[in-house]
Amino acid sequence: MTAPRRTTRRMRLAGAGLAVLLAATACGGDDSTSGGGSGGGGGGGGGGGDTTAMTFGTAGTPVVYGSLMMHVADEEGILDEYGLDVTFQNFANGADSVRAVIGGQIDAALTSTSSLVNVVAEGAPVKGMIGMDKPDYYIATTDPAITSCEDLRGQTIAVDQTGGARYNSTVTMLASCGLTVDDVEFVNFAGPPVIQALVQGQVTIANLHYDEEAFIEATTDTNVEEIISLVKDVNPNTHYVLQVATTDYIEQNRDAVVRLTAAYIEANEFVRDPANSERFAEIASKYNQQPIEVAQEAVDLFLEFEFWPEGSGLVQEKVEGVIQEQIDAGAITEANAPTYEDLIDPSIYDEAQQLVESTN
Repeated sequence: MTAPRRTTRRMRLAGAGLAVLLAATACGGDDSTSGGGSGGGGGGGGGGGDTTAMTFGTAGTPVVYGSLMMHVADEEGILDEYGLDVTFQNFANGADSVRAVIGGQIDAALTSTSSLVNVVAEGAPVKGMIGMDKPDYYIATTDPAITSCEDLRGQTIAVDQTGGARYNSTVTMLASCGLTVDDVEFVNFAGPPVIQALVQGQVTIANLHYDEEAFIEATTDTNVEEIISLVKDVNPNTHYVLQVATTDYIEQNRDAVVRLTAAYIEANEFVRDPANSERFAEIASKYNQQPIEVAQEAVDLFLEFEFWPEGSGLVQEKVEGVIQEQIDAGAITEANAPTYEDLIDPSIYDEAQQLVESTN
C-alpha cells in the first residue's frame, strides 16, 4: 500500500488563489466553443496544401492535464505546422467527449480508456490512435483516521459520475481490498468542485489527480494524504486516455487524422522535456485556470510520475488491463468485452511517426 505522502510545499499562495480557481468553475472549460463534426479536407503532411478544419473534444472543467496535449500543439504552432485548424470543445469528462464523437458533434476527442472500452462493448465504432498509459488516479483523504483501503468501508467518496473515469478507477481500487460499490457512498464532484468540497469539509475522501492535491496543499492549510493509488498499489497494467475518432471519420479523413496524431506526437515530446516545463506550466495555467505557481508544481509532479509516455502509449497489455478492470467491475460482460484490435488502430500512429520524421 502506498505510504502516506504529502506534497512538498514549495510555495504558499495568497488565500485568494482558491477563490480564483473556484470562480473558474462557473465559467466552464476555457475553450468551450461548440462546433459540429467538420470533416476533413485537403492538405498534406507538414502543413502543405490547404488547411483542414477539425473539431476536437477535451475533457475536464477546466481542462485536466491529461487532456492538454492538443492545446500545447495549438499554442506552440504545431497544429499550423501540420495544416490543421482545430476548434476545441470542452466536456466535463471523457465519457461525455467520446459520446460527442459517436454522435458526430465533434470529429475527434481525448477520452478515458475505460470510457472507450465501455462504448465499444456496446457496439460503438470508435478507435484509439495514440494515448497515455499511466493514470494518476488515487483515493485521498483529509481525515487522518483513514489510513487504508479497508477504512473506506461505509465512507462517502467524491468521484466524477457513474461510469466516469474517476468512478471506474475507484471501483477498481475498492475491489483490491474486497470492497464493492455497495460498501461505500458516492457523491459527484470533479475538478474545482472536489477541491472546494475537500477544503470546506463537505467530503473527506475523493478520487484526485496530482495537480488537485498540489493546489490544495499550496493554497490552503488542508492536508491531503494518499490512501491508495491505482497504478502503484493495484494494477500497473492499466491505461489512462486515448485520442479517438469513429471508424467512418478515420476512413473518410485519414490524412487529417494522421496529421492530428503527428501533432500529438510532437506536443508529447515537448511536454516530456524538463527544459520546457516553465512554458508548459504557462499553457496549463491558461487552460485550467490554476495560478502559475501551482501549475509549475503540478507539472513537476507529473514529470516525476512519468505521466507522459515515450512513444505511442498504446501498450497492448495495459489496454487489455482496462478491459479486465471493466469486466471485474461489472461495467461490461465477458461476452461483449472488446479486444485490443477492436479498440486500437496502431497503423495511424505508425504513419504519423513517419510524417513527424519526414517533416522534421
